[in-house]
This record gives sequence, C-alpha cells and structure tokens, in this order.
Amino acid sequence: MAAADLRLEEITGAAEAYRVDVSQVAELRKFVDDVVRDFGRIDILVNNTGICPRLPFFDSTEADWDKLVNVNAKSQYFLMQTVCPVMKKQGGGRIINMASTGGRVGGFANSSIYTGTKGAIVMFSKSVAREVAADGILVNCIAPGVMDTDLMRNLPPDRVKAICEQIPLKRLGKPEEIAAFIAFLASDECSYCTGATFDINGGWIML
Repeated sequence: MAAADLRLEEITGAAEAYRVDVSQVAELRKFVDDVVRDFGRIDILVNNTGICPRLPFFDSTEADWDKLVNVNAKSQYFLMQTVCPVMKKQGGGRIINMASTGGRVGGFANSSIYTGTKGAIVMFSKSVAREVAADGILVNCIAPGVMDTDLMRNLPPDRVKAICEQIPLKRLGKPEEIAAFIAFLASDECSYCTGATFDINGGWIML
C-alpha cells in the first residue's frame, strides 16, 4: 500500500489520493481537472514536491539538470498556472510554494542544481504573486532549513551533526513545524501577506 493510501486511512472527512507525474504538464492539468471534478473547488495549493540527489558540480549531467528542473521547479510553476484560473473563478485562494534555505544563499553538500531550482521558486513566486493579487490569490513561499526528512537522511550522520552545530537551535527542524506554518499561511488569519518568503531554519541563516 502506498504511503498516501496509508495517510488517507488516518484522515477523517473527504480525502482522495491521486497519482501524478509532476514533471509532465499534461498530467498536472488533468490532476487539477480531477480535483475540481471530485471536490468542486480548490482553495489551497501547497507545492511540496522536491528531489535532491547529491550531485557534485563537475559530475552533473544534462539529464540531471532536466530531471531536477522538471520535478522541482517546472511542476510548481505550471501547477500554479493551472490552479489560478480555478481560484480566480471562486474569488481567491492560497498558494504556498516550498523552496529551501539553499535556494536563498547557495548550495550545500553537492546540490547546485537543486538549490538553483529552489532559488527559481522564490523568484517566480514573487512574480506570480504580483500578477494574481487582484484576483484574491495570495502566493507565499517557505524556505525550510535542514529538516528531519528523507532528503537529509541521504547525508552521512557526521555531516548532519556538523550542520546542526552551525544552527543556533542545534537541531534539525521537524516536518510538523513546517506544517504548522503552512496552516497559518492558508488560514484567514494570514490575509495581508503575499510574495513573501519565510525562512524556517532554526536561525541558521538570517536574512
């Protein structure tokens, strides 16, 4: 059973899992159509897809570039493009895009392409926010630091420990801490904020 199916069993209320190749724009558009068909509307989009293979700069290939750009950046851009007309018709909505601390200050641990995609997310989030503000659509971005997720588990433990020593709070972030901030950005309490990027990194990087 897929992880999404397991999570569905924990959710009370209406929920559905969809299988989508996010690197394919046609599949993204079908996905949005399916969600509107099943639920009637889309109020919140959280763009949280991302991969981060460890690729030294001199070993990176064109295929690596295409895969990372397509999965990390192209997917977010075109999913926003597809969802915004639905939100505009409804009178508004919320979009939260997931970037990265690396996309704010540069790559760590052999991740130059990854951090390039995350930097692109920060910039196109700002641009789209300007274009859709009049439609009542708020677009914001979260730049997590080192989190206790599979992406960080790809690193050797001594590397993770060394990174944590540089963080004022001396630990990895918890996915629940990011989820709580997503909930705020999607809530009615956050109504006068768009085009912003929020750094949630334990004080590692302060911009």
